[in-house]
Amino acid sequence: MRVRAIAVREFTAVAIWYERRSTGLGHRFLNELQNCFQYIARNPHGFQLREGAYRHAVLEGFPYRVVYKIKEGDVFVYQVRHTSRKPSKHFGP
Repeated sequence: MRVRAIAVREFTAVAIWYERRSTGLGHRFLNELQNCFQYIARNPHGFQLREGAYRHAVLEGFPYRVVYKIKEGDVFVYQVRHTSRKPSKHFGP
């Protein structure tokens, strides 16, 4: 699995935001994100295709989704975005 730098910046900022709201919540977010990454790695085709061949995996307990694509058998994570954000023209709804 390859995670783009922008996705790392996004989820790091989210974790910091959660941690500032409640001690330990940022760590819980990162743990859930890690669980999601592990699930995607084991079952990359487990989520429905969206526009542009992107797939969206929703985190449990947090309103965020992982936007990824499978290319030549490898998983590329493009974004970690809030589920209520305006849909991306590039990555689909």
